[in-house]
Amino acid sequence: MTDTTRQDAGWKLPAFMRTTAFRLTLLSAALFALSSFVILTLVYTATAGAATRRAEAAVNEELGRIEQRYLAGGGQAANRYILQRSVGGGEFLYLLVDETGRRISGNISGLPAGTPDGEGWINFSYDRAPVEDEQAVEAGRDARARILEVESGLRLFVGVDMEEENRFVGEALNAVLIASGLALALGIVSGAVVSRRFARRLETINAASREVMRGRLDTRAPRTFSGDDLDELSGNFNAMLDRIEHLMQRMRTAGDSIAHDLRLPLTRMRGRLESALVEAGDLADREAALAQAVADVDELIKTFNAVLSLSRLQAGERRRAFEPIDLCELTADVVELYEPVCEDAGLELDCDCEERLKVLGDRELLAQAIANLIDNAVKYTPDGGAVMLRGRKTSGGQVEISVTDTGPGIPADDRSRVLERFVRLEKSRSLPGVGLGLSLVHAIAEVHGASLTLDDGPGAVEGAESGPGLRIALSFEKAA
Repeated sequence: MTDTTRQDAGWKLPAFMRTTAFRLTLLSAALFALSSFVILTLVYTATAGAATRRAEAAVNEELGRIEQRYLAGGGQAANRYILQRSVGGGEFLYLLVDETGRRISGNISGLPAGTPDGEGWINFSYDRAPVEDEQAVEAGRDARARILEVESGLRLFVGVDMEEENRFVGEALNAVLIASGLALALGIVSGAVVSRRFARRLETINAASREVMRGRLDTRAPRTFSGDDLDELSGNFNAMLDRIEHLMQRMRTAGDSIAHDLRLPLTRMRGRLESALVEAGDLADREAALAQAVADVDELIKTFNAVLSLSRLQAGERRRAFEPIDLCELTADVVELYEPVCEDAGLELDCDCEERLKVLGDRELLAQAIANLIDNAVKYTPDGGAVMLRGRKTSGGQVEISVTDTGPGIPADDRSRVLERFVRLEKSRSLPGVGLGLSLVHAIAEVHGASLTLDDGPGAVEGAESGPGLRIALSFEKAA
């Protein structure tokens, strides 16, 4: 059977066990179990060391008592003390032997086998008969003792029973191993539970993605509104789909607007060319028709160039290193260009710009934005009105360029719509243009990190004879 056949036959891990969440949880559980094992091992080592130190301290203290009696009364006094302490089963184990190894006194039969360490300490096992029942012998009890040579050939052995301490230490070691195993097992179980829940929630997002790939842009990922990472991912995913759906809607609307706004000039141009070919007329009439057709083509090219410029701006092609721009100088150049236009339209054009007003930006783009704003104001302001271009620094430290007119203004509900491509309000469809001017200004503002706001103009006050007017402002966060 091949590996693939085995995998298909049931060797493949469950889906939740192949998730990143399960692997991370399992890794966390393993690290927790390892850290618990290390900590508990340190506790075990400290406990075992403390038990050994207590036993050694007790043995040394007992040896000190025997040495004191030996110094005070010689070997007989020491022997008498050992005999007294050995009767009735005490805490310590005693043995006093002579130079030949013969037992003189004590409660054990002989020295244990083994080699003491450099300080005379030795671990051994012994059999103990309890006082209450001399026939019941406890075999193999652990003990620790020290052997001292009291005088030439005379050796003293004092030990202490370690059975209870070693049993406690052994139980501590078992607890360490059991706790580590439980931590790992609980980690695996919790990892399985968490990863299954994670996999189910992630599958809902993947299912929504597959539906979107099939063309169903109205599909949205379900949310729990718990505020966790997956809920935030679902929220961002849905926001992205909302944005895509909005852009698709804008594309459809833009296509409809292009078809609607370009059909008339194309039809008019075709009619002129057809008339020039069919109808009788002199050469001058035909040249005039061709000239008008060329003008119409220029308008179409201008429209498509505006669309191309807007697309490049929104794609970030002009996001390059900016340079300090003197706004007073820039506005003066734009005003000089539009003064004859305003005179022909019967409008008054004023400019008020504070000195030493600079921003970081692209001079060509900023000039185009200001020109579009003035052109928009001139287009919609009736004869006898006024247009004001102003540059100032606000109280909040922002640099603001604004164009204010005394025209009909824009209703508050439509101010966000007019910043979109090819959006033209019904009352302005009879005027020239395709609805790209403010869209281009908005894109230039985004490139410069500026904000574009539309407000009522000076005519919005009660009792004004003219229209409410419109004030459009470009606000830059920082000055150069």
